[in-house]
Amino acid sequence: MSTTFAFGDPKPSPDNYNNFSQAVLKADSSVKASSVIQKIAPPRVNPPVMSLDSVLGDDTVAQIQKTGGIALHVAGDTGGIKTPEHQFAVADAMATDLEGKTYANGRQALFYHLGDVVYYCGQEQYYYDQFYDPYRDYDGPIFAIPGNHDGCVFSGEKAPSLDAFQKNFCAAQPTHNPDAQGVARTTMTQPGVYFTLNAPFLKIIGLYSNVGEGPTAGVISGSQVGNDQLAFLQSQLKAAVAERAKPGSPPFALVIATHHPPFTGSISHAPSPEMLQVIDAACKAAGIWPDMHWSGHSHLYERFTRTIGGRDIPYIVAGMGGYPGLSGLKRGNGGQTVPAGTKGDDGDGNPLVVEYYNNTTFGYLRVQVTAASVVTEFMGVDGVNQTAQILDSFTLDLNAHKVSNDKAGVSVASPKMTTQSTGGKPKALRQTTPKNPRGRRK
Repeated sequence: MSTTFAFGDPKPSPDNYNNFSQAVLKADSSVKASSVIQKIAPPRVNPPVMSLDSVLGDDTVAQIQKTGGIALHVAGDTGGIKTPEHQFAVADAMATDLEGKTYANGRQALFYHLGDVVYYCGQEQYYYDQFYDPYRDYDGPIFAIPGNHDGCVFSGEKAPSLDAFQKNFCAAQPTHNPDAQGVARTTMTQPGVYFTLNAPFLKIIGLYSNVGEGPTAGVISGSQVGNDQLAFLQSQLKAAVAERAKPGSPPFALVIATHHPPFTGSISHAPSPEMLQVIDAACKAAGIWPDMHWSGHSHLYERFTRTIGGRDIPYIVAGMGGYPGLSGLKRGNGGQTVPAGTKGDDGDGNPLVVEYYNNTTFGYLRVQVTAASVVTEFMGVDGVNQTAQILDSFTLDLNAHKVSNDKAGVSVASPKMTTQSTGGKPKALRQTTPKNPRGRRK
């Protein structure tokens, strides 16, 4: 039976993860996931494009437009598994943040998830514990692109890759999935596992970067997965160019989102230069660059500024949404982590700066978008006091295409690491950006 959309429960309730069984907390942690790249399921709707008003309604979207901006939460890698209190603390902080609804730069509207919703292999049986229960008080829509753990499969698994993800995020209409048990939230109606979300002042092109893990990079196209997703990206970039050129068209920020990060200093996960090269080629062909790139996968917060033709493009890694065990950072030749402010290049000769990182604090992004700017805040969550504070903040001027640091604190790494200068080009940047981008490492 179909229903209208439902988000947060009518009456907030206390967290109950202390009652989780050991079987739930382990979440099949012993399964051996296949590293074989998976085929990408075709979109439910072609082209896979949706508007925010199809979920929130015309009146609510008109109210958002009237405020002059839109605000949203962004994070990835949230499944709490063995120690779920981190995910619940972040989810509760976002739910409290949502209660305010309107900030200086617009109305809070949604949560955009950057993948790895459910560990370890996206099993349907864990959607209640790792998704519906933690966000039961979040009274707004949740959109998502899949991460590698949402799409991976293991020996003996009968369900196809991303089966549970599609049932919960790509349903034909909002329904109450049995996975949700007593939680009010209904399924999301995304047109596919990769899709464009059009919202006031904002266009997000979300891509599925497949199941690569550890030293394996993200993949969005090629012989193993086909080129339908690449064709979608190319068409959406061309559509964005045409939309901006149309007289009277309202301005918007263009964001590309992938689970795997183009750049990262994580010791546990690899960057994806080949994936970035494919995206870059599509952008060059269409004659448009994203204003920002969001990703997760690496379990920490990182902010890079890449400058192309005088245009600053922030690349944000926001994989600190609740998965226990924040990532360590690569060390330079002297055994220290790369200090914030370190300058390098992106492998194609474009400047790349490590602006800020934090691998000790769980949290989320609060992003506020207007016609003129994008203000992004990294909200660090104190799990003990259930409070959130701004640990990093920057503004992207959409007219000048320049980044200004509003509140860039001292970058924080784990206690075993330091932020002293290593001298010379740092190892993390060298590993992130190959010397010869056309002779990629095997």
